[in-house]
Amino acid sequence: MPIRDTGVTEKTEELGKEETLFGSARGESTLAHLNELATRLKKSLIAYVIALVLVSSLPDPLSPFGGTNTLFGYNFLLMSLIRDAEAAYIGPNFKLLAISPADPVLAFLDLSMVLALVVSLPYIFHEVYGFVAPGLYQKEKRAVRKYVLPFAGLFALGGIFGLLVIFPIVMHILLLFYAPFGLANLISLDGFVNLLLLVPVLTGLAFTFPVFIIPLVEMKMLSAKQLSSSRKWVYILVPLGVSIANPDPTDLSSIPIIIPILILFEVSILISKRIEKKRMKNTLIGV
Repeated sequence: MPIRDTGVTEKTEELGKEETLFGSARGESTLAHLNELATRLKKSLIAYVIALVLVSSLPDPLSPFGGTNTLFGYNFLLMSLIRDAEAAYIGPNFKLLAISPADPVLAFLDLSMVLALVVSLPYIFHEVYGFVAPGLYQKEKRAVRKYVLPFAGLFALGGIFGLLVIFPIVMHILLLFYAPFGLANLISLDGFVNLLLLVPVLTGLAFTFPVFIIPLVEMKMLSAKQLSSSRKWVYILVPLGVSIANPDPTDLSSIPIIIPILILFEVSILISKRIEKKRMKNTLIGV
């Protein structure tokens, strides 16, 4: 009859129990993270829906009720904004046209959804940051908090620049081609609203690139010397990228976009040099 090694058996059983407990704890931890993610996504979705309802139902503060351009006697703010944009950007010689019966509704929904996202984005970011923050080092948390406001500020600045400077130029150039082709002075409502939303978003994102460059310099993954040496490529690739993204086929409106982007690049180099100078000074004094 074989002799059973009780010591080895007991150790094997203990290891098996530890592995089972470890696997169970890991599974519970994963499930807890998934539950937290689902909760935060649900809160973000609820915040977005609330913002969508509020934005789409706001009345025009100057004339909330009555008038010729009302729906059931109610004057929606977004409809007033579209009419104001029509008057400001295409003038009295052109009129917006609904190509399909659904165009007014789709234009209203497009504008509502984009503005609702802008309004609810701070809360959505708060939820996303709350989920990933436990996995970040303290230094990384400080970096995220440090660059949130600059990102928002640059995006807002770029969006306003696109809306007030770039979009009027784009519309003016595009409308010049109507007369040579003998076209009626009618513009698709859906196309107009989509372009009105696209241009500020593109210019806003284009203005935010320093927020991605400066942290790399602070983390020593990029240097001011590397930025300076890549200047010639930046001066080639930026105009090329703007030309591709710009809805203006003549690229005349690209010039007002390219100039501030290149200025921001030069400012990024100056800030990078200051960061490196401060870092060297702290190293010398032993901080």
